[in-house]
Amino acid sequence: MQATLSAKGQVQLPSAARRRLRANSGARLSVELRDGGVLLRPLVRSRRYKLAAHPVSGLPIMTALERPARKVTAAGIARLHAELL
Repeated sequence: MQATLSAKGQVQLPSAARRRLRANSGARLSVELRDGGVLLRPLVRSRRYKLAAHPVSGLPIMTALERPARKVTAAGIARLHAELL
């Protein structure tokens, strides 16, 4: 694969490379200089939700990938406050 550097310093990745990296427009990439070349890697974001279809309507919904953090209660805040003082 080949790419061309523009006058603004931009590189357009070939579509095969974008598909393989699963990189869409606006995707963030890490850039590393290695052995006289450049290594591009997609930055991985931690996704907390995934796109799914509602079982009845079929409309898109977001579902959690992991359990939410513990709920904050007044008793918990008071306990933490006492520990800090």
